[in-house]
Amino acid sequence: MDNSLEKLKLLGKMPNEDLDNDSQDVLDLSNKYRELLMEIEEPISIETGYTLLSFLPSKKFYGLEFEILSKIETIELNNEEQMKSYENLINSCPNEEIRDNLIVGYENWKEDC
Repeated sequence: MDNSLEKLKLLGKMPNEDLDNDSQDVLDLSNKYRELLMEIEEPISIETGYTLLSFLPSKKFYGLEFEILSKIETIELNNEEQMKSYENLINSCPNEEIRDNLIVGYENWKEDC
């Protein structure tokens, strides 16, 4: 498994941002997540997608939820089995906003195929 993914696992689930109360430590943490996410090579696998979803905050964390979304959208879908796995991945997303965005992106992709 990718070293940056292992480091992300050590950080665990992202907290929700609190613009009024977040300290410099939280901002530093968000930068660490961002750096590690950027190191993950694309396209990612379905398995990596599940791992990334496990880091999502329930709401927002300095835009990093959209970094995860963009990584997930790099999963290659070449057959019906992969498409079904991707649908299951989307449905397992714990963040409603990201799940809704993934659904829209997937539906648009299917229309273009």
